Amino acid sequence: MTKQTLKNFALALGLLGTALIPSTSLAQVGSASKLPGKNPATAAAQTANHQTKTPGSPSYTYTLLSFPGSLDTSAYGMNPGATTSKVEIVGGYGDSGFLAHVSGTKTVKETYEAVNYRHAAVPSDINDLGQIVGSYADGSGVVHGFEFSDKKFTTLDVPFAGSKSNNAAAINNSGEIVGSWSDGGISQGFTLIGGTYTSFNYPGATYTFAEDVNSQGDIVGIYISPDSNGNQGYVLSGGTYTSIEFPGALETQAIAINDAGVIVGAYYTSDSSLTQGFVLSGGVYTTLTIPGEPYTFLDDINNNGVVLGNYQDAAGLTVSFLATP
Repeated sequence: MTKQTLKNFALALGLLGTALIPSTSLAQVGSASKLPGKNPATAAAQTANHQTKTPGSPSYTYTLLSFPGSLDTSAYGMNPGATTSKVEIVGGYGDSGFLAHVSGTKTVKETYEAVNYRHAAVPSDINDLGQIVGSYADGSGVVHGFEFSDKKFTTLDVPFAGSKSNNAAAINNSGEIVGSWSDGGISQGFTLIGGTYTSFNYPGATYTFAEDVNSQGDIVGIYISPDSNGNQGYVLSGGTYTSIEFPGALETQAIAINDAGVIVGAYYTSDSSLTQGFVLSGGVYTTLTIPGEPYTFLDDINNNGVVLGNYQDAAGLTVSFLATP
């Protein structure tokens, strides 16, 4: 799981080389010379260059999220909380999607809404305006992105030559959407800003996946290159890429970033069955994992530092949680 059930929808698109049908769009193609993350690099993003590890974890209050009547609940995205105090979460249970409204601090109240998107689409993110993005596979197996806004479902297909599939991973409060696309051989990230698509690629990488974007336009994601030893994370800020590699880990995935530049994701140790979450703040890595569970993955973080994640229990069921500092 990253932000979606198809743990790395993008990995399935690029690494498996799925034979998908090219699609077209009325949106314009942006100039490749205009890198995303166009604003000057933020101080928080720059601190990724000074990466150190600290033992232990900060103190969090945990709230388990469970759609009523479902044994398996997966939460993928949360609004940033930049312009509102409300907390809204999108995810899935069974073959359906949900929107959860969370309120309270000492006593947390959750209200769930079942949302049956067209094409059994999987939501991946939501902004403060309630705009939702995600992805779906059509009857032919072609993967598309989508945006759900003002009760309108809009398919998103990149217009790049050779594109066979794409997903929409995240949306910020300005309506900027990021995601990934594949030509069946390689995968690259993209931004959609004001109707204009722009493709980008981590320097030297064969595969680049965009997972989240904050209000400043800073983007985090995953890249794979000949010398990267598997998946590694990155942050793209002010047109500059910085690799994110948890100290001592074999692989690192950067999945979400808030407006303060705090990044969350997951890393893999020498034991491939062990996955742990991490928080990167001020250049310091901190492990955040559910004690006794072999799989913890952090999917999002809002501007109050509240973390959204998932873990697998002993029965193999997915359990979603909020970690509130």
